[in-house]
Amino acid sequence: MNYNKLIIGIFTISVFTSCSFFEGAKSNVKEDGYLYIRSSADYREVLDSLMGKLDDMDSFWEYAETKDYASKIKAGKYKLEQGETNRSLLEKLIEGKQEEVKLMIRNEPTIFHLAGSVSKKIEADSAEIVKAIVDWAKQKDPDLTAETAKIYFIPNTYNYYWPTSGDKFVEKMIGEFDKVWTEERAEKAQQMNFTPLQVFTLASIVQMEASKKDEQPKVAQVYLNRLAKNMKLEADPTSIYAYKLQNGFNHKIQRVYYGHLATPSDYNTYRVKGLPPAPICLPNMTAVDAVLSPEQHPFVYFCADPDRPGYHSFTNDFAEHKKNAEKYRKWLENKGIK
Repeated sequence: MNYNKLIIGIFTISVFTSCSFFEGAKSNVKEDGYLYIRSSADYREVLDSLMGKLDDMDSFWEYAETKDYASKIKAGKYKLEQGETNRSLLEKLIEGKQEEVKLMIRNEPTIFHLAGSVSKKIEADSAEIVKAIVDWAKQKDPDLTAETAKIYFIPNTYNYYWPTSGDKFVEKMIGEFDKVWTEERAEKAQQMNFTPLQVFTLASIVQMEASKKDEQPKVAQVYLNRLAKNMKLEADPTSIYAYKLQNGFNHKIQRVYYGHLATPSDYNTYRVKGLPPAPICLPNMTAVDAVLSPEQHPFVYFCADPDRPGYHSFTNDFAEHKKNAEKYRKWLENKGIK
């Protein structure tokens, strides 16, 4: 046996292992932050993403080489902690210990607004998300449209991982809908002779009219009373939605004028009887439950009450309703709201 070669080999391994140990133990992360690794990212892209986040890129690269990181890349959103070592960072990346993303679904008016908001939190862009929603809707029911499919996206805060595709986003949201659209709620809708679409459509109007959860059941009953009497709903939010559909959602409307009420549209309940063809926003489940379990009363008129911000005055007397409306109009003028 050639003992000289054996000794040289052992020495080389020892030096390599020692260097690897010291490179791994080196504190390297500059400051707290996040690293985003795309699903299609290669080794070079990951290294480029780390530029500016580490004090010594060479030491990280050398250590990553010893762990064959190039073949072990996992997509995700990873938390970087100031002073973190190369070893700690690389173990996190190799094991895929990524951060969850809190994704808040709000009362968006359309799936396009929904997609734009969601795309800021996950890897999929807005176009991919819209396509996933539309494709799913076509498979679910040929009659579903980009408007009516809105009922399946319930506002709430959900936990996702950043490398989520459009299809995976939709899949999870449908699962969440199935959890909340229970047999009990479905039975209540049937007893009212309402389809789920009708429930969510009316709930969307209640959502936009009543900012106070405790008043939503009372507002819901007003609209149900109007439907029962074959009256137009005359809901201001529907005329605003109709106007924005035609003129753009970038319009900020603080006060409803006759021009808004006159907008020709199936969504404008000042122009047509019955419910709009689809929700005017993604309603919270509190508004859905308000429709399914409304507060029983006979009122068919209500108007914002300036003496109780966020609440309304209810009546069955049209003359009294006009007085309430005039009081509110003067309050708006005094506040300079146009």
